[in-house]
This record gives sequence, C-alpha cells and structure tokens, in this order.
Amino acid sequence: MSNPLGRFEFRVWGNHLGPFRDRLNAIAAPSAPRESAETYILSRTTDTANVKLRAGLFDIKLMFEQVGRLERWRPVLKSEFPLDSRTIVEQVFPTLGVAVPQISQPSYTHGEFIRGLVQPNRDLAMVDVVKVRTQFISEKYTAEFAEVRIAGGATSETVELESEDPAAVLRAIAKLGLNSHANINYVRHLKLMTGMTPRASVSAN
Repeated sequence: MSNPLGRFEFRVWGNHLGPFRDRLNAIAAPSAPRESAETYILSRTTDTANVKLRAGLFDIKLMFEQVGRLERWRPVLKSEFPLDSRTIVEQVFPTLGVAVPQISQPSYTHGEFIRGLVQPNRDLAMVDVVKVRTQFISEKYTAEFAEVRIAGGATSETVELESEDPAAVLRAIAKLGLNSHANINYVRHLKLMTGMTPRASVSAN
C-alpha cells in the first residue's frame, strides 16, 4: 500500500475459493504466483493492527475506519532493523494495544526485539505464515487470491479486493458473487486459525 491515506479492503476466507479465482482470471490481469514467508505479531487486545515481519522489514498497517462492509487500512510504519527505541515506544506497542515494556537500549535488532520485547508479553503471539499469492489488476481495483499456511499445518484460502474508491470494491464484490460472504481481515482470521482469544478484560473488536 503506497497511499498514506489507505485503501478500502474486503477479504473472504475458505477452503474452496477456486471458483472466485477463476472469475478473477476472466476479468482482471493476473500476475505470476509468488511465495513469501512472513511472521505476524498478534495482540489479544486488538484486531485493527496488522503487524508483520517480511523480507527483513518491520511492517505495520492500521485499520482506522469501517465504512459499511469495508475496512479502510493505511500504512503507519515500514522499517528495517535495528528498530530505534523511540519507534518502539511511540508506535509499535501503542499500535498493538499493550503496555510498553522496559526499554534498556537505544535500538533493537530483530532477535533482540523478538526475544526481549515480544515473546515475554502474554498478550502477544507470533505466527509464521507462508503465502502463495496471485495478484489481479483491473482499472478500478486490485485483487488477490492466496493460499495461506501457518506453522503447525493449518491452511486456508483467501480472496481480497482493495481500492482507494469504496464504490469500486463494492461493485467488484457483486461482480464476483461475494455478497453473502463476511469481510474478515488477516488479523481476525489468523486468530481463528491459531485459537487466540481476547484478553478477558478486553472486548473483541
């Protein structure tokens, strides 16, 4: 996502989404499938922070608006390691909705960040994910079909539509026949796949 104002997104999950992939093939130009390995950091306190590590980068997207069936996400951070302490204190942990841990050094390498700050927090969990994604480009929106596998073997398929124009996403939903499906973002579905539940004192988003 390059637009700092974000894009409207709609995502569905299932194990038999091939027909929707075929419909996308018929109406939009597909890319070659790409495989990636990513690590998500999930928080028990929020479903609106998409926090992951991919290709050596620390990446955060934030869901800051819900418009009808659509969610509007925008990028808030993309950084290489080491992460400086100010970024960790002011952006990372507030976005995850958990207390800032004790910071004892000016910056943290990947390993120091994970071992020293993430793993000790009981409200955070790390999930290793392998994706095989095919992207589709149309004039008004972009789409994705992906096969997703998490550590431990659970798998799922997902179809996602996104655009700066919410009307374009709604038209694509109707054209693909996805009107009866719920919009479930990556964070919520990974929690379902891993069995992560909200913290007892916090209501689910």
